[in-house]
Amino acid sequence: MGFFGKMWAMIRGVFIRAGDDMVSSSPEAIRATYATAIDEAKKRYKEMERAVALLARERERTELSLKELDKEEAELQKKLEGALAASEADPANAAHREAGTRYLSRIREIDERQAALAGDLEGQNAKVEEYKVKLRSFTNEIDKLKREQGELVAEFVSSQQVIRLEDRLKGLGESAVDESIVAIREKVAGLRAQAKIATEMGGSTLQSQDATYERIGAEREAQSRFDELLKARAAQKTGVADKERDLG
Repeated sequence: MGFFGKMWAMIRGVFIRAGDDMVSSSPEAIRATYATAIDEAKKRYKEMERAVALLARERERTELSLKELDKEEAELQKKLEGALAASEADPANAAHREAGTRYLSRIREIDERQAALAGDLEGQNAKVEEYKVKLRSFTNEIDKLKREQGELVAEFVSSQQVIRLEDRLKGLGESAVDESIVAIREKVAGLRAQAKIATEMGGSTLQSQDATYERIGAEREAQSRFDELLKARAAQKTGVADKERDLG
């Protein structure tokens, strides 16, 4: 199992060991757990980065050694050509042959060393590239952890809000809303009845006022009629008296 596989197992283990308390405690708990994993990944990244740097340094040394051997071999080739030319010009001089033999022996050693260093360099290049890929993977995984940290915290908060809202709506649906509606209906019904009584009282007052005016008018009309009757009787008596006086 790779490092990130172990790290995911660690994160899952933290949540499993913590149980519901960790999950339901707070967004900070989730953020802290991911922060720990991110810090651990960053430490491992730095360790691998240092290891890659050392490996790259060794590769540079190998490349430098190969360049130095190439330079030495080129110089030996020139010297070998000189020894061959001198030996041709002076075959009796053994020093020319001795020098040429020494040059050839060193060239052979250089070739063997170059072959070994070339193999080392190939392996070092492969290792450096391999660890560069791992470093990029670390960077991607760290970024992923950061994104997931934010996403899970946001999802946690959102889920909590949804649950709280559902609980509130559930509670309102079962009790508070029904009781409120009943209270509102009773209040409106009471106001409606009160308004009706007020209207009736207003109508009753107007009817009473109309009846009073009607009674007063009737009384005055009766008084006027009574006065007219009195005048008529008086006029009748006066007329009879005058007639009797005329006859007498």
